[in-house]
Amino acid sequence: MSGRHRDGSKSWRLPAAAGVLAAGALAVPAWLTAGPAEPLPTPMAAADLHAFSAPRPSSSTPRTTSAPPSTSTTSAAPPASSAPSTPSSSRPATTSKTPVTPAAQACSSTLAGTQPAVAQAGNFLKEKFGVTDVGGRASRSGTSDHPAGLALDFMVDTNTGNALAAYVLAHQNELGAKYVIWQQRYNDGSGWSSMPDRGSETANHFDHVHVSFERGAKVSVTC
Repeated sequence: MSGRHRDGSKSWRLPAAAGVLAAGALAVPAWLTAGPAEPLPTPMAAADLHAFSAPRPSSSTPRTTSAPPSTSTTSAAPPASSAPSTPSSSRPATTSKTPVTPAAQACSSTLAGTQPAVAQAGNFLKEKFGVTDVGGRASRSGTSDHPAGLALDFMVDTNTGNALAAYVLAHQNELGAKYVIWQQRYNDGSGWSSMPDRGSETANHFDHVHVSFERGAKVSVTC
């Protein structure tokens, strides 16, 4: 009986339509929440952005036109053959002459009539301390080494006399010295001792150093 059967196509169309409406209803709130999508940049805008971010050739690459031509550096230096040559005869000598020091010689054995060894020691002391006035052999009253040519008197100031007397006592054996009299004192190497007043500056040896020498002493000094 065909009149009693329902049209099956109507029965599934209704649920399908309801599902479409429901999906559309859900899509509308989601679209409203997200907001309108930003438009994609046009090809021209992308090209402009790329050109702006790229470094400019003028700032990163130095100009090559400002450098001088490569031929200017080579032409500035003169050729090696054009340099003037210095004659060998005008060059300063490379060797220097060393000053020659005269060889030391034995001191003279002649001084104021004294014995040769005494004269050698006296000339050495005279030169060393710059003494210009020296007395030697002479007559004396009483006991003295001057008449035998075994004594010398060095006329000096106080400072020179102190230095000369100290030097003679420090080198007594080398000079063959027996004793020293200076400023009213006597010293034979064992220390200074006072002497009696003889009445004058010269007699008391304040203006000269008296040095007596051993007879037959061997003296070897150079001047």
